[in-house]
Order: sequence, then C-alpha cells, then structure tokens
Amino acid sequence: MGMRRLRVGISRYLSVANKIAAALAVDRAPEVLIGARTKIVFRSLGATRWSEQQQLDYALQVAGAARQAIAADSRRSVRKRAQTSAIVVIFEDATLKSGCSIVARWECVVPATGGV
Repeated sequence: MGMRRLRVGISRYLSVANKIAAALAVDRAPEVLIGARTKIVFRSLGATRWSEQQQLDYALQVAGAARQAIAADSRRSVRKRAQTSAIVVIFEDATLKSGCSIVARWECVVPATGGV
C-alpha cells in the first residue's frame, strides 16, 4: 500500500478581494489566493517604489482588512482561516525598458494572530 499524496488546494476569492479593495479604497481589487497561507497580490500599484516603512505599514493595513473580510465571509471554510492563517502581502510592479519587461516584487509575511 503506497502513501497518498497530500493535496493542498488553492482557491481564488473575488468576493474577499472586492471587500479588501473597498476597505483600502483602491481601484483594482488584489488577487486573493487562500490555501495553506492567504496571499494578497497587488499588481501595478507602484508599491515596490515606496519606502520600506510605507510598504510595511500598508502591508499591515492590508492584513488587517483581509482578516476582517475573511472573517465576514459566508463560507465556513474561508472564515476559519481569518485568525489561523498567515497573510502574505505581495506587491508586483512591471515596467518596460529597452524592450525588456522588468518585474519588481516585494513580499511580507504577516503571521497568524490566533492559535491553530
């Protein structure tokens, strides 16, 4: 008898993304991926060019808004991750220089606030 492979699902949640965007007053909703960790990806926000302190402050604000949006979700499987899942905030910006696409990425892992 062989070992079964553990599969961890990752799902995208537009409703949670829209709540986060509304809470932060941003025009474009981030991409929200909920799996072992919750990833919040902002693209073309210009945040990779901010100062490190601005990035950190905004990442913590995003994590707080994300936890509230996740906790308010109608799906139990989503709600239970609000306090027990780390939130990874990712900023990605792309530019084009001399025909080359250059992508800058900044990432911050905000630990879970509750016990497992």
